[in-house]
Amino acid sequence: MSVQRLSLPVSESPVDAVTAALHPSTRKTRRKGRSVLLAPGAGGDLDGDGLVALAELLADLGCTVVRANLPYREAGRRAPRAETSVPGYLAVLASAREAVGDARPWVLGGKSYGGRVASMLVATGQEAVGLLFYGYPLHPPGKLDRLRVDHWPDVQVPTLFLQGDRDAFCDLELLRTHIRKLPRRATLEVVEGGDHSLRVSRAASPTGQAASEAATIATLRDDLRGWLASLER
Repeated sequence: MSVQRLSLPVSESPVDAVTAALHPSTRKTRRKGRSVLLAPGAGGDLDGDGLVALAELLADLGCTVVRANLPYREAGRRAPRAETSVPGYLAVLASAREAVGDARPWVLGGKSYGGRVASMLVATGQEAVGLLFYGYPLHPPGKLDRLRVDHWPDVQVPTLFLQGDRDAFCDLELLRTHIRKLPRRATLEVVEGGDHSLRVSRAASPTGQAASEAATIATLRDDLRGWLASLER
């Protein structure tokens, strides 16, 4: 099934609607797969190569996926503090749920900033079945003392982290230490040589071959399938 472009109405934001894309599930199964909302990183939009690849993979695994800009991006503004974008993410989620027609709890997340905003929304009590982080921005580059984990004890859903071991925004040892603050099951999948977008350069690659973010995400298929299955248990 083809990807459908959407305009999702949002209230109480600098724009009336945000641009989105709907990826219907490409698998015919007896049980309907989960719906997923993915938001982009602070400097990107819904059409980033990695976000598109992740959405396509999830759809191939049976999910219905919506990737969408947050209101600030649609308005052409720079990303505000993450907590400021929480109401916008909530508005996009409400509109996406109506467009898809799925009232069950969704998997929420996104790339970097988008995933962090989703986690802050869930920490306020928003119902979700799980959180999917594509490059969680644990700290600003080079500022390991400015951790973005204060809200984690209030995140009451399972989480999946897709992280590169060369990500300037996420020291893996710090992540492994602080991941214990999450009350529910946290799963970490590490891409060797991967940067913040999971892109692997030839110099950093364990095989000597460079890999785009889309190519790397494709290798995580079994990990994503297993995590999605665990949400139903």
